[in-house]
Amino acid sequence: MVRSRTVQIARALALAALISGCVTPGPAPRVIQDADELLVRLDPSEACAGGTEGTPFSHPIQLSGPQIRTLLGSLLAREKVGLLSSFVQAPGTPRLFDDADLDQLIPPIQQAFAQAEPEEAVVLLLTTPVSDSRSTVTSGALSIRGEVLSVALFNFRHPVRTTLADVGATDRLSDVRETLQYVRTLPCASSGEQDFALFFEKPAYQTQPRSGSLIRYPERTLSIAYRDFLATHTEAIRGERDGLSSPPNTASNRTELQAIADLKRRIAELERINQALADRTHGSPSTDAAGKPLIPDTDTDPPSPADTQTRLVETVRRLEMRVSELERRLGQDAAR
Repeated sequence: MVRSRTVQIARALALAALISGCVTPGPAPRVIQDADELLVRLDPSEACAGGTEGTPFSHPIQLSGPQIRTLLGSLLAREKVGLLSSFVQAPGTPRLFDDADLDQLIPPIQQAFAQAEPEEAVVLLLTTPVSDSRSTVTSGALSIRGEVLSVALFNFRHPVRTTLADVGATDRLSDVRETLQYVRTLPCASSGEQDFALFFEKPAYQTQPRSGSLIRYPERTLSIAYRDFLATHTEAIRGERDGLSSPPNTASNRTELQAIADLKRRIAELERINQALADRTHGSPSTDAAGKPLIPDTDTDPPSPADTQTRLVETVRRLEMRVSELERRLGQDAAR
């Protein structure tokens, strides 16, 4: 028993010595949040963001919670399958962070960007326990230069040991790197053998093409024109804000509301064609068509819980009748 305790202490000392020897001298990281399953801190840029060359960081910077959710929620990642797949985004690639991850990440990431100095990068580490002695870790760094958000992923759901007793008897550096303590100390270092690729949901906003390299991992980094991307998603961001003050719709209601929106777009298209045909024949739209205005926009407002299903079904029914009527009328006009 005494020998076992002595071995564990020796391993702990060896682990601490190895980790300390691997830490790059320089300013200490500034911790924003340090919890069992989430670490967010500000690290010197040379340690986590590829140095300080080029355009200086635009930190500190203010980003809203919905903006951060939109950006982080658009990151995808998967294990690599062959060299080509390192750079080609296959359909169905899963999101890097799920909704629960985003709920944890958004507040400290927002705070970190607001407090970051021009020479600091925002570093995150997510830990997911899988057993009493094992966890998986995902770590990366975020930084902004001008209009470009840089994202680097160092560990992707990689399994690590959480107890010192599991470290190899030889205390090799390769064993030490497979521990949670090592990753928490050096989240910007890849642990063990990993083969993964990082993608952005909208590749058109990536500012740099990725190509192969024997000494770097370009498939683990992204440069995103984030302001342009956010500008095209203002409606989605506004929806996030509105959702905070309105009761959430069920999945069924969201599907039906989307069907209503699609039908209304079809009606608007048919109305324009109907009017164009009438103009060409120097006539006017049919009295039937003119006498039945479109369903008011208020029909897309979230219905109250009491009449949700009845109102949605009735609205869909009326819209379908209107589409059928317009299509029949257009068919008659085109045949003349």
